Amino acid sequence: MVAVVGDHVAVQAQVMGSAELAIHARVDGLRRDDVRDALWRDRTLVKTWAMRGTLHLVASGELPELVAALGTRINWLRPVWLRYFQVTEAEMLALQDAIGEVLSDRPMTRAALAAALADRLGDAAFADRVASGWGTFLKPAASRGHLCFGPDDGRNVTFVDPRAWLGRDMPAPSQDAIGAVIDRHLAAFPGSSRGELARWWGVQGGAPLRQPIASLGDRVVEVVADGTKVLVRRDDVAMLANLDPSTVVRLLPAFDPYTLSLQKEAEPLLPMARRSLVSRTAGWISQVVVVGGAVVATWTHEVRKGRLAIEVAPWRTLGKAERAAIDAEAARIAAFLDASPEVTVAAPA
Repeated sequence: MVAVVGDHVAVQAQVMGSAELAIHARVDGLRRDDVRDALWRDRTLVKTWAMRGTLHLVASGELPELVAALGTRINWLRPVWLRYFQVTEAEMLALQDAIGEVLSDRPMTRAALAAALADRLGDAAFADRVASGWGTFLKPAASRGHLCFGPDDGRNVTFVDPRAWLGRDMPAPSQDAIGAVIDRHLAAFPGSSRGELARWWGVQGGAPLRQPIASLGDRVVEVVADGTKVLVRRDDVAMLANLDPSTVVRLLPAFDPYTLSLQKEAEPLLPMARRSLVSRTAGWISQVVVVGGAVVATWTHEVRKGRLAIEVAPWRTLGKAERAAIDAEAARIAAFLDASPEVTVAAPA
């Protein structure tokens, strides 16, 4: 489980249930408590804000490298950002340092953190802003390795200092660390364009990643896939060129790492005409059915009275073998959710 999360760099966890299903799709025999135990008991996984400023699960042993990479992103110190959020550079720097000083390995709710920061900074009004919003003022501290999530306190989230929580030092920002993270991403998702890498990392255009990619030297090469220039690790080129086409059928959850990796140029895998059904409003990424890596349907599910009701909305007629594979996937997911499966397949649309 921990190795799978590390292999993907991180698994998006905006919706915790979806993160659990994404790991379950890749780890046979996983129980829901396994992910929670790894986070809050064993501390082999950690929950934090990462790429694109979204919540992710990260293998604890990989967090220092990721922090070194994320720490290079200082958009929160740019004048336009400071003006928009009505804060000064000095206030932001003082806040980030104070967060690192206040947090420990003892979980602290957002309200408790705000109160402690008010005392430390002597500015209750400013510290109170930390307790509101979507983590705008906390995300930079996560990128610097000063903050990650602790176990929930009832309905309240908590925060801890990852250095104390994990017993690991967090390094200084490093452009080379971004290159190392990109190398790991390409190992899991070969064939990413420079534009797609920028979108995944959460920066505008390819310029911010030019130096990190260059730092990889000849370990990464550019090839043409379906008319698009993409990056592949040199050691993977021969293997990729000789792969047999896959026919594997999988039901992937919302915000799955694979679905998030499907770039706009990947027309054979996710047609542009259907993309709005997958990448929906407000950044929502739908649950999808993939056959041989290509998205052929979306699906929804609901657990009620011990039954897992799955509704599949296919984009084409599904073959008998594909239907059987979907039923098998549904049974596997139902076992994970401790329910009995019930699958409905709509007419192709």
